Amino acid sequence: MKKLFEIKNRFNSSIIFSIETTSIKFAIKKAIESGADLSRADLSRANLSGADLYGADLSEADLYRANLSGANLYGANLSGADLYWANLSGADLDFSTGFAFRCSSFNIKAELRLAAQLAYHFCRFDFSECKEAQEAQKALQDLANKFHRVEECGRIKI
Repeated sequence: MKKLFEIKNRFNSSIIFSIETTSIKFAIKKAIESGADLSRADLSRANLSGADLYGADLSEADLYRANLSGANLYGANLSGADLYWANLSGADLDFSTGFAFRCSSFNIKAELRLAAQLAYHFCRFDFSECKEAQEAQKALQDLANKFHRVEECGRIKI
């Protein structure tokens, strides 16, 4: 059954995009296809599992408690997005930008894919002047080598 979905600006509640459809996922898809500016969109608590958000500009969007499990966020702009308690299990974050280390990204639900990706990036930092970080890199080496792009980027050898 169709209903009206309105995607609103999180800061002033103005309507960014509206469509009568059956799901928020389809509404988001149509918004992206139409070129709607989803930056600052209020998508809190939205069920976007499996959604194709390839290259979407979600900068400063409210994704608090959004279900993004299995979503395609490849190349998406997440700068300033509130991801607090968001579910990113199985989401493709390759080449996305703005995944920030700040309070609004605490408590994200993730799984091995993202853990390995983050460990891999951490292990590629040059901590030549920080023994504690070097020890952490050694401890994360096995996890880092489970990164889904390890064959392309190279195995970690610490």
